[in-house]
Amino acid sequence: MTQYNFDQEIDRTNTNSLKWDNPLYRGKDILPMPVADMDFQVADDLIDTINTINEHGVLGYSLVPNSLKIAYQAKIKDSYDWDTSIDWQVWIPGIVPGLTLACATFVSSQQSILTAIPVYHPFHLIPEWVNRPLLTFNMVEIDGRWVYDFKEFEEQLKKKPGVFLFCNPHNPGGTVFTKKEINKIISLCNRYDCMILSDEIHADLQIQKNLKHICIGNLLPNDFPSISFFATSKTYNTAGMGGAVAIIPNVQIREKFIKHTQGIFPMLSRHSIEIMETSLTMKNAWLDHLLEYLRINHELLLAFINQIEHLKMLPLEATYLAWIQYDAEIVGDFQQKLYKNGLHVLRGDQFLGNNFIRINIACTRKSLETAMGIIKKTIDAAH
Repeated sequence: MTQYNFDQEIDRTNTNSLKWDNPLYRGKDILPMPVADMDFQVADDLIDTINTINEHGVLGYSLVPNSLKIAYQAKIKDSYDWDTSIDWQVWIPGIVPGLTLACATFVSSQQSILTAIPVYHPFHLIPEWVNRPLLTFNMVEIDGRWVYDFKEFEEQLKKKPGVFLFCNPHNPGGTVFTKKEINKIISLCNRYDCMILSDEIHADLQIQKNLKHICIGNLLPNDFPSISFFATSKTYNTAGMGGAVAIIPNVQIREKFIKHTQGIFPMLSRHSIEIMETSLTMKNAWLDHLLEYLRINHELLLAFINQIEHLKMLPLEATYLAWIQYDAEIVGDFQQKLYKNGLHVLRGDQFLGNNFIRINIACTRKSLETAMGIIKKTIDAAH
């Protein structure tokens, strides 16, 4: 089995990297930890796939082959114990475009869009993009986990939103929702006739080994108005390639969604198609090693943060995105102070979460230790 070296420092500057080549960094020494991609080289199998395509040298239009459809069907069954039909699959360029199109398609001009906050920022931006009102309810800390305030959730559902946007596992809270929690979501959405759109892109990035991802679609009747979105790109660090699949059991919902993709979504590229298929069918040595590495990074950061006065971090259950709370009265504008000291992280406001920062820990141990040093320096200077 190949032993992957996630300590390898790879220079990503001057590669048009959204993460590393931010124009704001020009002339500055900045360690970037905002964008949710990894600083690790992809698996050898994926490099071989890319090389094979490039050596062939023809990059024309491509079809989604039956082999990829079967591979994703098998993946959802084997990893999440959900029996799906290939007929339910709709192939799309990415999950955010899929969510946006679904909201534009299924939410009338008289309806709103509901999501929990804090949340991955497109979830609260999509309503503006499609000219629909946004409804939100809060996540709360219970027993060391970020969970839904279900009372507030129901109060918002009473306003009859057209869809509920479900981030499962949750970004940025890192929550792996339990069967009981998911059934509660289903019960409430059914009671108030609300469609469910579920983004499950972080399903394989389990930090806590004892937890298992549950697809909401697996607990829904097939005729329930819902779409579950999956992609291999977050797990295997191929976000730049694009490609995702929407699983839509309800035939009327599926046909309407497909109709509205026409002339809007491009065909998937050969690179995207074959990268997804390789990700689904290759041996998981790379992912196994990745998860071991991320778990150590997580434990290091968690212990470090929670020994610092005025900072707090709950253990992540999934994702590689640490959600860190700070005392604004003591620390002030923590994100900006970190930036001035050479560390770029995302401000909690971007996710509609006050007095938080989000840090990407899918980086080398050296980068993480550098980030922790900057955090300590910044906190010490705030006292």
